[in-house]
Amino acid sequence: MSEHSVAVVRLASASSAERQEILVGVQNLLLARGVIVPNDRRDALWQPSEWKPGPGARLAVVEPVDWFDAFLDTANNGVDICGDRDVYHAVENDEAPRCPHCAASTPTAYTDSYDDWLEEWSIDGHEPVFACDRCGWSGLVGDWTGQFGVLIGAPAVTFYNWPPLSPAMITDIRAALGGRTGIVASHW
Repeated sequence: MSEHSVAVVRLASASSAERQEILVGVQNLLLARGVIVPNDRRDALWQPSEWKPGPGARLAVVEPVDWFDAFLDTANNGVDICGDRDVYHAVENDEAPRCPHCAASTPTAYTDSYDDWLEEWSIDGHEPVFACDRCGWSGLVGDWTGQFGVLIGAPAVTFYNWPPLSPAMITDIRAALGGRTGIVASHW
């Protein structure tokens, strides 16, 4: 059986105190809407997340799937709200992002130096800049178009094995995170 997740990640830097304040704000947003509730059956294998879907989860997805009631009791369908800076990777979905201006693929420097720039971003916090080979547009890797690549940031909200989240829910989470944000859809 495969797993998937969607992480909404704040890319803009924030101090430890700011990250904690943002984390509480996101948590309060999701709790107030009933999207999440505390996970009362937390288990390392069955339900590892601190949060699980709440009664308002149905309103947070694009369209409740016919198996939605079963989803509420499915293993590993939790939500993690993490305040620590981390790497979010698409795993089997990995795909280089595209230029937001002309939709060209990332330059070869993206793939040729992937390990180097990812390590520098992860360790030193220097988000790399790439220039489009086709139109010349230049921007931070988090500003390139795509949701199947890699992002590093904090705080982040990760939904595990949920039906697709509604655009309104994604917009509200991004607003609560503040600053530049990105999305990583993972599959493994």
